[in-house]
Amino acid sequence: MESSPFPGMDPFLEINPRWEVFHGWFIRELARQSMGRARELGCEVEVERSVYGREPTGELVLLGEPDLVAEQRPQSEFSDWGQDRGKLVLAEPRAIHEVVLDPDQLEQYRQQYIVVRQAGDWPRALAVVELLSFANKQGNYAPKYREKRSRFLSSMTHFMEIDFLRAGENPSRDLFPELPRTPYFIFVARKTGMGRNEEGYPLRLQDPLPVIGLPLGPDRPDLPLDLSAAFQSAYHLSHRPSLQRSYQEGRVPDPPLGATDQAWLAQILESQATRRK
Repeated sequence: MESSPFPGMDPFLEINPRWEVFHGWFIRELARQSMGRARELGCEVEVERSVYGREPTGELVLLGEPDLVAEQRPQSEFSDWGQDRGKLVLAEPRAIHEVVLDPDQLEQYRQQYIVVRQAGDWPRALAVVELLSFANKQGNYAPKYREKRSRFLSSMTHFMEIDFLRAGENPSRDLFPELPRTPYFIFVARKTGMGRNEEGYPLRLQDPLPVIGLPLGPDRPDLPLDLSAAFQSAYHLSHRPSLQRSYQEGRVPDPPLGATDQAWLAQILESQATRRK
């Protein structure tokens, strides 16, 4: 099994389309690995997806799940229905305008995230986990994501936001001016009766990924999310030969690393190259 040479996050993953593949696997593996313990706590873990598309006006709107296709009914059913209803005359349109969409208007943003729900007949959402993508942090979709984030924060649903990308803006980090400005950051909003407790977990490039407790409410213990185990599994599933070539070239995707981190990274890559010989 191919493993990352880094103890925590791998900065060479921080580039598309490499990141998009890793993002999908990480969310699924984190959900899969936590499912057993969640069921012991009377919960179910689901991976859901929001899809936003751009209107001709330029506005991003929620499209939902475009992969769901209605079941096609046999033509005979429609014929029988027409006979049962009698002879109906369909109105003819007075005008028809053909619309050909510009490829730029077909732009879509797909965001996968984890939802933990209470098991039973009324599956209330208890917690949501988001892994930030480039679209969450910069560009046209970022304001829409922040609206979605605000809805989570104002609801009674607990919320975790995982940021493994150095590029882009993350307002969660600005909530903790007392913490060091690290490349990676994890934010947890733990809801209380009248508000919430906000928790910040700064991560350096050199730090192993932690196990974070996802709050599920006062009647349940936290659901442990092993970010390192999910990362290693997702890394293996998304590994491509191009990643190994990037290690050999030693060029980290933007933004550039600081001098200390760059020197440490060079040692990691040199050690890996020695082991492969």
